[in-house]
Amino acid sequence: MKSLLNKRIAVFGAGAIGSYLGSKLIEHGFTNVEFVARSGYEILKNAGLTVRNYTDKSPYILKVNAVKELSGLYDAILICVKSKDTVNAAKEAAKHLNNDGFVVSIQNGVENPDIISAFIPPEKVTAAVIYMTAVMQEKGVLEYMAECRLIFGNLSGESSKYTEIFGVILKQAELNAKYTDNIKQYQWQKLMLNIILNPLTALFRKTFYKMSQYDDAVSLTKSLFKEAQNAAKLCGVEIVDEEYDKIYARCKEHVTFKSSMYQDIEANRNPEVDAILGVVVRTHEKYGLTAPYCDCLLKIMNVKYGGWFQISPTLAADVLIINKNKVLLIDRKNEPYGWAVPGGLVDLYETMEHAALRELQEETGIKADISDLHLLGIYSDPKRDIRGHTVSAVYVYFSDKEAQAADDAKDAKYFPINNLPENIAFDHRKILQDAKEKYMK
Repeated sequence: MKSLLNKRIAVFGAGAIGSYLGSKLIEHGFTNVEFVARSGYEILKNAGLTVRNYTDKSPYILKVNAVKELSGLYDAILICVKSKDTVNAAKEAAKHLNNDGFVVSIQNGVENPDIISAFIPPEKVTAAVIYMTAVMQEKGVLEYMAECRLIFGNLSGESSKYTEIFGVILKQAELNAKYTDNIKQYQWQKLMLNIILNPLTALFRKTFYKMSQYDDAVSLTKSLFKEAQNAAKLCGVEIVDEEYDKIYARCKEHVTFKSSMYQDIEANRNPEVDAILGVVVRTHEKYGLTAPYCDCLLKIMNVKYGGWFQISPTLAADVLIINKNKVLLIDRKNEPYGWAVPGGLVDLYETMEHAALRELQEETGIKADISDLHLLGIYSDPKRDIRGHTVSAVYVYFSDKEAQAADDAKDAKYFPINNLPENIAFDHRKILQDAKEKYMK
């Protein structure tokens, strides 16, 4: 089949996945790619797409053709929107598809290709399942961990000229992709991953690694998996029990990784709960059955995140001990690793000052009086902590007391202010510099 580099292709939904796929098309010579982006349109149009790989952190800027909406006719439309926007996207795509054009659903859940097929002839609808870790850190800034793995096919289970064309496009873009006659199997397998990884990490605002430390949370993921497994079986797809262990182990490997739902919540976006939990509930109801765990969690998530909501930054309090020309730092037990000023999160109904004193004693064994604390400053850069937006009040305490590392600290040492260790966590090097200029001249 001849080159398709000049085909007009729309990426409908320029989030992390859509932007990644669009960037690969452009980088490999496709000359007529449009990013349909409503919220980030101005940034993409004026500043381009910043692309960064987690492994090397070397960003580059890619010029993209950003538009607010579809116009004219397209040879291919890649639908990458959230499931709640599928109907509107399908209606728009149906009006802007040329006679020999096709659409591809690259979305979470198993229902979207069927929804799209209500507006576009089913033979022109390709379903795709994508596996990758990617995030839009901010509008116009894409970060990804590794190249994607993509599986695609037609819901009928038969190849068509449209799946063949899409396969050539993926090959020319040098994407890791394969065709399957059984796309429904992969859709349900991906849903199993999502149902274990996403809802609870979003609800608790913890990484899967952190959440997995609680037996009750793990038990809940098993219950959700069982109900999703039964829903798949009702739809003719067999998911073996061992799949849970594989997914659990894979999710637990990435200590600091945040699920897509968790990322949505931190960005004040409504998480995509219905496409993951709702389909399990609806499938059971279709056969006169119930899925109580998925149903209950879906209702909880809808109440908490179904409308407008706002997530505030996490509060923390730190205490920098100064002893003449030295400062006390702790060596952190948990990620992010490195030497840091003693401190931690503020508990509910606790003042910043009392949290600072409590954390200081828990991590170093040192007791201080509230009257001896001096406020150095408030540190609030949203990027200062890779685990999420944390605002910290940093206090100074002058003392020569010896420290005994405990709690989250595996060691505690005094360092000369002019001879600090290399691996300092968070933005604490800046905090130390500020303290030096204010108190240690």
